[in-house]
Amino acid sequence: MTFDDELKHAFEALTARLQTELERQVQAVKDELTTAAPPPPPSTQREEPAPAAHDAEADERLVEGIRSIDNARSLSEILDALLLSAARVASRVAVLLARGGEWRAWRTSGFDHEPDVAALVAMASDASDSRGRVRLPIAMSGEIVGALYAEDGRLAALEILARHAARCLESMTAFKTARALARQEQHPGDEAGNDDEVSARRYARLLVAEIKLYHEAEVLAGRRQRDLMSRLGGEITRARVLYDQRVPLPIRQRADYFHDELVRTLADGDVSLVETRKYEVESTK
Repeated sequence: MTFDDELKHAFEALTARLQTELERQVQAVKDELTTAAPPPPPSTQREEPAPAAHDAEADERLVEGIRSIDNARSLSEILDALLLSAARVASRVAVLLARGGEWRAWRTSGFDHEPDVAALVAMASDASDSRGRVRLPIAMSGEIVGALYAEDGRLAALEILARHAARCLESMTAFKTARALARQEQHPGDEAGNDDEVSARRYARLLVAEIKLYHEAEVLAGRRQRDLMSRLGGEITRARVLYDQRVPLPIRQRADYFHDELVRTLADGDVSLVETRKYEVESTK
């Protein structure tokens, strides 16, 4: 069995475990709601089928939302699927991302104009308030990376969607990291040169792969808008400092493997997208 086959098998097993856990959570929520609901009043009349039909439609929307998140093939697609799924069970929704102690909106739906993100974060909590506003955390490995804000929605369904999206983000990140590490172990040209040169190439590949992994949306937008360095200059500068600290000066003077990897991985081969002057000056301070 090849390494890719092993990764695929592990990923499928992880997905199955996540699906089992999700089914358990859904059943637990249903049991809790059933227990908390007051008993129906006695009646001799035949019950109307409308509530059951309504519940069936709501459950189907939730299942469709989970499927759309499962079918996403990138981190950004997972967030988009979460937004669209939540918009089917709430009047207003926003997917928020946390970065450096600040919040920003990934996408919104149902608002007349772009909302004040700070206000959304401040006025909502993880429990629905009197106006039906709620902010559900999106956590990966115990760290809050974002939140799902919603108004006038089904709290149980929104929580399931937010939790499932977080698990999918986490599993996809782990899978992509494993693939990136696997590529480092087997990459064309790695064996060329002495041990220090091989290590420098692999280290550059790791640093740049991590930038792409955790900032995929910014990388894609930077390529489209041709402002890659202004979007990711800080991350690139920090990675460059780490590279310079570990790679011996004689190796760096012979070849700039870090810059080569920026062009190959972040700029998709377009050298004009990577302006080196700014981060090179900063890295020498």
